[in-house]
This record gives sequence, C-alpha cells and structure tokens, in this order.
Amino acid sequence: MTAPPIKLRSPADLLAVIPHLLGFVPNNAVVVVALKDNKIDLTQRMDLPDSDRAAEVAQALARHVLREEAEAALLVAYEDTPSESLALLDSLGERLDAYQVAVRDRIVVCEGRWRSLECSDPSCCPPEGNPVPSATEAASVLAEFVGVGSAPLADRLALADQLEPVPAAADVDELLTGSAAAQASVKCEEARRRVAVAWARVITQPESTLGIADVAVALKSLQDVSTRDGIAAVLIPSGLELETLPQDTQALVFQCRNAIRVAEEAQVVDMTTGAIRSRLIGLCRHATDEHAAPALTLLATFTWWHGDGALARVALDRALRCDSSYRLAQLLTLMLDEGIRPDSP
Repeated sequence: MTAPPIKLRSPADLLAVIPHLLGFVPNNAVVVVALKDNKIDLTQRMDLPDSDRAAEVAQALARHVLREEAEAALLVAYEDTPSESLALLDSLGERLDAYQVAVRDRIVVCEGRWRSLECSDPSCCPPEGNPVPSATEAASVLAEFVGVGSAPLADRLALADQLEPVPAAADVDELLTGSAAAQASVKCEEARRRVAVAWARVITQPESTLGIADVAVALKSLQDVSTRDGIAAVLIPSGLELETLPQDTQALVFQCRNAIRVAEEAQVVDMTTGAIRSRLIGLCRHATDEHAAPALTLLATFTWWHGDGALARVALDRALRCDSSYRLAQLLTLMLDEGIRPDSP
C-alpha cells in the first residue's frame, strides 16, 4: 500500500512498518524501500534467489529504484537460513552505490531477530541480533496505518488465499449459465440499467449482504472488455478518459455513478479505498476459475493504481492461472515486473 506520512526513527520502526507496506509479513525474501525527499516511495519485495542468481536479481531491483529517481534506499532481507541473503545484499548495495543511490542501511532478519550489517557496535547491534518489535511495541509508528484500516496478513500465501473461491461461487456459477445473467449486456437501456444497479450494489455493499444474482450480473458484464474498462473508470475516475470508450459504455458509467449516488443518499456508505478493495475481493471470491479472470484483473487494476502492488500481484497470479491468455492481466503483470506505477514517467 502507499505509505501514509510517518517518521522512521530506527531500524525497528522500519521492520514494524514493512508488513503494512506489503500487506503481509514477509519471509525468505528481500525488501527494498526506496526513499525520495526522505519519504518512503517505492517498496519492492522479491523471493531470495539462489546465490548464483544474486547479481541478476540485484540488477533488476536496482533498475526499479533508479526508475523512481530515488535518492536513497533501505535493504531488508528475511532469511530462513542464516547468511543466505548476504550475496544479494552485497551485490545490490554495490549496484546502488555505483548509481549514486545512498544505501542507508542493510538489515537481516532471521529467527525473529534482526541486525544491521552497517553497525559494528555490539551495544546497539549485538551479534545475536535484536528482537523484531511487536505491533504493541511499535504502536506509535503504526498509528497512521491502523487509522486507515491496514492489517497485515500472516504471509503472502494468506494474501493469495483470500482471493480463492468460497462455496457460494458454485451457486453464482449456476446463475451464470442461466438466462438471467446472460442478459448482462449494455447494448439496450433496460439491460444497462440492470448492470448499473448490480454494480452499484457490488461497490457499496459488504460481501456479507451481497446477493448472488447481483454478483452473477456483475461477473457476466465483465466478459465484455469495454464494460470492464467502464467499471474501471467508475472505480478510478482519473484513470481513463471516458471519450475513449464506446457510447453504450459511457452511458453505463454515468448510470453506475448515479446508482452509487442514490445508494449513498439512502444510507451511510463507506466508500474509502479500503472498503472498495474489500468489496472487489468479495466479488472475486464469488467467481469460479471459469469466470474469475476479468474480476481479478479489475481488482489488480484498482489496487495497482492505489499503490498495493502485493495484492495486485496475487490477483494477477490467480487471473493468469484461470486464463493464461487474458491480455490485460499479462500487461499488468509486465508492469509490476518492471516496477511501473501509475505516476511513473
């Protein structure tokens, strides 16, 4: 996720913040935190490579830092085996130094303890390391994250698991093969109104109250690429110029926005980024693999746009597992691989 304004006073603060930046607690991985104007800019995570690939991975990570025009970086390795990250940290540090990107610290985390490779003072960084701080111990630095609803999961697998289908997905699948969902087109006024109302409910209602008929209509509508792009324009108003969409899709966008406005007037609706993200996750959880790729890619688009690369990545992983030829999922995966963000030059 995009970091709120925070002040890191120590390596312990950084270690407390990283799970919130990623959305999960990393393990057997390297995390690169790029800094610009002394603020957290880009956060990258990559699995620790074998030692013979350290130079290759270091070059890829350094390239992403350079693209962001970062002034400095913090490197953190999470080891399963002591010292397995040292080759990568050395290689990455050398490349960043060569590109005149200051490496503020290199930190190794192993077996619940951390140590800085840049500190030789045993009173500060004892050989056995310091305990990784708990959330309670780092409460002050995490307050801003907690305030926006950030709650890191146990690991990356848990992040991916939340996108897997729930039992109700089978019921939605049955509707998708029936006549009701088959009418989820935007070519005529009545069908367009039905799609707009269904999407307004998907976007404004929590998963627990969402009807499977609305889910089926929403999923069916996403099979049309222009409709998918129109819903993306509803979710990310500044992300796409409406004039580039067909007239029918433009009309759908306006109807969706109006239906959402009506829902907001009828009751208090949480329309924060986190709430919308949660509802899109619920939509994806109600899709079997046969119908999931467009919804997962829509979720990935939304989360990538809002700086949540970790969730975008696992959404794209499942999308391509469901449909390896889905073009937008392929494109977004490439953009994540290259460290490209919506505001990248």
